[in-house]
Amino acid sequence: MSRLVLFCLILFTAGCANVITTGGTDGQTISISRLLLPPFVNATDDEYAARALTEMTGSALVEAGIPLYQTEQLVMRTVGDEAQGSDGRYAELSRASGASHLLIGTVHEYRYKTDLDGDPAVGITMRIVDAQTGETVWQGTSGNVGYAFASVTSAAQKAVNRLVKAMPIAGSRSGRFR
Repeated sequence: MSRLVLFCLILFTAGCANVITTGGTDGQTISISRLLLPPFVNATDDEYAARALTEMTGSALVEAGIPLYQTEQLVMRTVGDEAQGSDGRYAELSRASGASHLLIGTVHEYRYKTDLDGDPAVGITMRIVDAQTGETVWQGTSGNVGYAFASVTSAAQKAVNRLVKAMPIAGSRSGRFR
């Protein structure tokens, strides 16, 4: 009987795949006075993926107690404006708005898989950049695959929450996410 329960448990959890990889500050926390959140880069076929994950990330950051700067004009940027170029326009905007850091993100995957199950799959990378120096002080990547009747939104929210929880930001409540 116990083998059957163990087999069922393994079978059930096999569909709940997630991966998170982070690096940056060698155990030190980052002191952020204000964080600028520009629109994420969309590297998917879904034209709304970047907007959706930018909004989810903003919600998660506010819930974690991280001081966020995000205007509606910034959120409404067009797809053509989303790519961060070498001109440093987001770094300049962060300095002009008094933000000490900016959070740059890329959505790599945002879809339902094409296998028999059709499970939702999400992949995202975020990096925190010092606005004064342009140095990347932290970077993380998260991938999540939902299961059964999960939506791509719930899979995305889990991936975002895992990354926000992993951010080594001083004074944040980011450990609250599960």
